[in-house]
Amino acid sequence: MNLAVTGCSSGMGAAFVTQIAKSGHRVVATARKISTLDYLADAPNVLKLKLDVTSPADVSAVVAATIEKFGRIDVLINNAGYGLMGDFEAIPDVEARKEFETNFWGTINMTREVLRVFREVNPKGQGGTVVQVSSMGGFLGFPGNTFYHASKFALEGATEAIAKEMLPDWNIKFLLLEPGGIKTQYAETSISSVKRHPAYEGPEYPTSKLLAYLESPNARVHWGEAADVAQTVFNTVSKRGDRALPLRLPMGSDAYRMMMEKTEAVAKELSEWRSEIEAISVPAQVESINFLRK
Repeated sequence: MNLAVTGCSSGMGAAFVTQIAKSGHRVVATARKISTLDYLADAPNVLKLKLDVTSPADVSAVVAATIEKFGRIDVLINNAGYGLMGDFEAIPDVEARKEFETNFWGTINMTREVLRVFREVNPKGQGGTVVQVSSMGGFLGFPGNTFYHASKFALEGATEAIAKEMLPDWNIKFLLLEPGGIKTQYAETSISSVKRHPAYEGPEYPTSKLLAYLESPNARVHWGEAADVAQTVFNTVSKRGDRALPLRLPMGSDAYRMMMEKTEAVAKELSEWRSEIEAISVPAQVESINFLRK
C-alpha cells in the first residue's frame, strides 16, 4: 500500500509513519519543516516532503510528488492540526480563524486533491481511504477549547457529507478517527493558548479545572499509547476482514464511554421532547426524504 500522512513532525503523525515504514509499505511523511522528519530513517519506501496544509500550492506539489514517486495513493491520513486553549470570550477572531485554516480547511484541501487521485489516477475501481484524525472532541465539547471543537465538529460534518457523495463504484471510504487521551507531546508542541479572561480566572471555573487536570503530573498515566493507535488504524484500513470500515472509530475507554454517554443523553432528550418536535409536521415529511436516510 501507498500511504500519505500529514503533520508528521511528532505525536500521532510520527507514530503513523514509523509504523507504516517498519511494515514495509510505502509512506509519504510530511511536515511544515522537513528537518523535523529526521527521526525517520531514509529508505526506498519512504518519501519526506515539506507541507503546509494551508498552502494550496504545497498541497498540489505533495500530491504530484507522491504520484511521481509511487504512482498512486491508497490511503490519506489527515493528521495535521493543533489546539487553541482559552476562555471563549478571550480568544481573538484572528486566532480562531487561523485554527480553522489548519484543522478544517487544510484537511479539506488535502481531501479534495486526493479524491481526484483515488478516482482518476488509481486503477479504476480501486479507490482509496481517507482517514481524518479528528478527536473525541469532534463529537463532544469541553470548556476552554471552543474553536478546536468547532473545527473538529465542522470536519466531522463535512466528512459525513462527502462520504455520502461518493458513488459505490468509486470505492472511496472515509474513517473519522476520534482519539481520547493519547501519550504524545501534543500539549507541548501542538497547543497554543491565550491569556485568561478575568471573568473566568477562579479555580472553580470549568476551564480552570481542565487546565489543572492537564497540568497534573498524573494526567497522562492512564492515557493510550500513540503506537497502539497507529497499529489499530493501520490494521483497520488494511485488513478489516468481513467488517465494513466504520465511519467513526473512537480510541480509548474515555472516548468510547463519553461518546456513548452523549449518544444516550441525546436519544433520551429526543424521546422526552418528541411530541413537541413532531407536532409541527406529519409523517409524510420524513417519508419524502427516505432517500437520505442511510
